[in-house]
Amino acid sequence: MNKSLPSQNHVLECINFVFVLCAFTILMPINIVKADAAPPPDPTVGGVSPYQPQKTNVQMMSETVFIEVPSSPSNLDEPKQIKVNASFTMRNQGQTEEQMQVIFPLTRLGHDGSSEQALYRVDGSSFSVKVNGQTVPVTEITTPPEESGYEVPEVQWAAFEVAFPVHQDVLLQVEYEMLNEYGIYGEGFTGIAYILETGAGWYGKILSADIILHLPYPVTEEAILGATPGYNIKGNEMHWKFEDFEPTRDDNLGVGVIHVDVWQAIVEQRAKIELNPQDADAWDKLGNLYEGQAIFGIEWRIIVRNSHFMELAIEARQKAVELRPEWGDAHFKLAEILWYNNPDVKGGFLLGGGNPSPPDLKRDDPAIQKILNEFHLADVYGTTGDYSANTFYQQITKTFPELKPTPSATATVMILTPTETLIPATTDTPSPTALPVFTLTPAVSSTPIATESHSSSNNNVLLIVGIGLITLGGVSIYLLKSK
Repeated sequence: MNKSLPSQNHVLECINFVFVLCAFTILMPINIVKADAAPPPDPTVGGVSPYQPQKTNVQMMSETVFIEVPSSPSNLDEPKQIKVNASFTMRNQGQTEEQMQVIFPLTRLGHDGSSEQALYRVDGSSFSVKVNGQTVPVTEITTPPEESGYEVPEVQWAAFEVAFPVHQDVLLQVEYEMLNEYGIYGEGFTGIAYILETGAGWYGKILSADIILHLPYPVTEEAILGATPGYNIKGNEMHWKFEDFEPTRDDNLGVGVIHVDVWQAIVEQRAKIELNPQDADAWDKLGNLYEGQAIFGIEWRIIVRNSHFMELAIEARQKAVELRPEWGDAHFKLAEILWYNNPDVKGGFLLGGGNPSPPDLKRDDPAIQKILNEFHLADVYGTTGDYSANTFYQQITKTFPELKPTPSATATVMILTPTETLIPATTDTPSPTALPVFTLTPAVSSTPIATESHSSSNNNVLLIVGIGLITLGGVSIYLLKSK
């Protein structure tokens, strides 16, 4: 036996690593807004260990942080930026004056899976500091990264000199911008975080902290995809207030809200439907928007991230079919969303179909019969695009091989086996008197459900999938050469 040949377990580990890498990359559209100023590194450990603060008698009496998410720019090539204004009232509680190089984090500190793991990009040219109203020079320093098992860069900090007289308040004000690349990842949401842990290096506890997040639209609970508890909502703002606390990494703030463009589109489509509830196109577009918030996928893996919007997406798809029963695309999309929401399907497919077999789904299961029936009606009435590259299409035809595309000179035709009997759709969709030809024209995009705001993201997803496939190919070549 060739001892250089990797084991099957090793190969599976390589494949799983590629999947995790791609998943992590796609899940990185959160712009982290970093946070409290901190004392300088302890000179006895700085440069040889991760950051540890120098001991000080200076206390943070209060802090106020205002984070503004701007309206989406018309030109995505020149994205606007999240603006941050923070002020800190500091007081030297000791008996002697302290003069130190205060530091402020410019890059992430931790690598433990916390909110800091998300994309964090500070526009260094925008960073400015005032001490008691006077602008002071800013330099940059670095400290070694935390031990994490991964090769990670050093931590970068903005540094500035401050003198703290005894028992006198000193006001520190910082302003900076976070790069806010709207739409580049196509996940349809904006993420904001504020790191409180760096304030723990000061003397004693932080007596009070107010953090205000201002959004470009009125805040509702539905628009908040996830947030650190304890906030209050008023108008366009979310507000957190903390008192007499010493923050740890677990106290860091994290918020995910629906992207302003997506939320505005949802509100507009709802308004159209309210005026005309019989508008099937409006229901279809609303279903697209809901589905974008409900799920995300990496080729063969579909993950439901928001059950509320999944339910709304199913309702919108069903309404479109009810209003226009001979619309093949509507039947296909309904079959798709029902498929993704099926508990036996969720997580049942791996990157590139890498699992040895698809989920064990029973055709006599009423839920599966409903999906197959809608899939069949899409075949019967015809669709306007080529869905053969669609993830759902590939998954369902892999699970049920009898649903195979038959090549044609001008079109792709899907054929159901003649022995299959399908349960009628619950929407009482009438069967056609004659079966139209299921003609599929070239698709504009291989993504089944797309909105205007997701166009640039599809290219990124395809790029990531391509990198994963290239890596898998390299593993395969290595195995062949090792035999």
